[in-house]
Amino acid sequence: MASANISNVINVALIPEGQLATRDNMNLICVVTSEQGVLSSAERFRTYKDAQAVAADFGSASEVTEYANTVFSTRPNAINFGGSLIVGYHRGASESVAATAGKLTSTQLSETAVIPVLQGIEDGSFVVDVDGTAQTITGLDLRIITELSDLAVLLNTEITDATVEFVNGRFIITSDSTGASSEIGFFEPHTSGTFIGNILTLADGSGASKVDGEDAETLAAETKVEGLTAIKAGINFKGACFIDLVLDGEVEGIATWAGANSTLVYNVFSGSDYLEVDPNNPVWATRLSSLVNFRMLFSASGNRKLAATYMARVHTVNFNAENSAITMNLKTLAVPAESYSQTVIDAASRVGLDLYTTIKDVPVVLTSPANDFVDNVYNLVAFVDAVQTDMFNLLKQTGTKIPQTTRGVNQLVSQGEKTTRGFVRAGVFAPGTWSSPDTFGDVELFNRSIEQNGFYWLAGELSEQPQSDRQERKSPVLQCAVKNAGAIHKVDVIINFNI
Repeated sequence: MASANISNVINVALIPEGQLATRDNMNLICVVTSEQGVLSSAERFRTYKDAQAVAADFGSASEVTEYANTVFSTRPNAINFGGSLIVGYHRGASESVAATAGKLTSTQLSETAVIPVLQGIEDGSFVVDVDGTAQTITGLDLRIITELSDLAVLLNTEITDATVEFVNGRFIITSDSTGASSEIGFFEPHTSGTFIGNILTLADGSGASKVDGEDAETLAAETKVEGLTAIKAGINFKGACFIDLVLDGEVEGIATWAGANSTLVYNVFSGSDYLEVDPNNPVWATRLSSLVNFRMLFSASGNRKLAATYMARVHTVNFNAENSAITMNLKTLAVPAESYSQTVIDAASRVGLDLYTTIKDVPVVLTSPANDFVDNVYNLVAFVDAVQTDMFNLLKQTGTKIPQTTRGVNQLVSQGEKTTRGFVRAGVFAPGTWSSPDTFGDVELFNRSIEQNGFYWLAGELSEQPQSDRQERKSPVLQCAVKNAGAIHKVDVIINFNI
């Protein structure tokens, strides 16, 4: 006797949690090369977790491997904190691209579903165009086919001037020729026999993908900004440096790109001209333009690997950890420190150049405040992304909705406070006295919140929200103030002596 279904009494509905967005990985760093070989315009980047893998791809004596060794020799480095080293390709010179072959690819097939259908066919047929010539295939006895790889072997003998493979569940038919005239057409029915094009998803409209061949060509050199853009389109790196020399005329474009793409780009300058307060000096021009995402370093010897090790050390913060924020001042890097006079040190600090030198024979980084400190830039890029991502996830993971009510707005404010509290815990922000004349909301509450928490969040009044915004289901404007924890770089000590 069948029992009644329990849903007559109890109904349970499961509301699954949607997939959430992840914060940007601030510790993805990229060394950009123009070396052609492993990388090209067709493959813009590769990611690595160790130096041996880089050497295996580029050779142990290559410049890329030398830079990778510098990155991995830095202690600690970005890879130790969940990051990766990306080697990206910038087409610094013209590049010859070989001619390609036409190709037809099926969808991914299930053998358990397709084989039984094929085993009922003893007169399989189709017509396929290879390089402009139609080939008629008929009389295919598929009753003995037990694996789709067997069918690939059979088709390979039937179709001429092309190669048939079965790879990862897909049939791939590639023309033996290359160039613009190289092509594989969709399977079409023949006047007799059983058409198998739809069964194999190699017919037009069945899901097959068709790519025609292209002639060999020479790609013109691209700008460094174009190279960065092409790499960024494939992977969201947050720090980058070039192996190739960055020319003075390229600085402004790269610096502007860095700010627009929330990425830090590191570059080394060498020569006394870069220490001058002169609008023709790209370092000083960058400082005047407040292009703080472009990080400028000085090396009298022209050691461009300074940028790689400096970058590797900067991108080492786990913002989920306590007291994890860093300053680069006095840090140790993985390149030789250089000796500088006080005149050079002062000039570098004035124009916005960090340098690597020694104090009492101890190698240290000396940071310049002129173009902001690198940790401020790095931390704020991370914070903006965290607020944006966490707010999005709040909206995304709410199974019903966040209403346009006080309760709903408070949920948003609570999420903003939660995110900001994490950055206080990491040591990016801290309680303190607000010294800016810019405030909002109740000034007393504003100041007290900054002094107690290090931040203040405020939502606009729902009653004052424009009706047009409400119709578009917008939240009232949320405002946030944060107090930077800063860092102590210098100390003045006064000693009173008495006999």
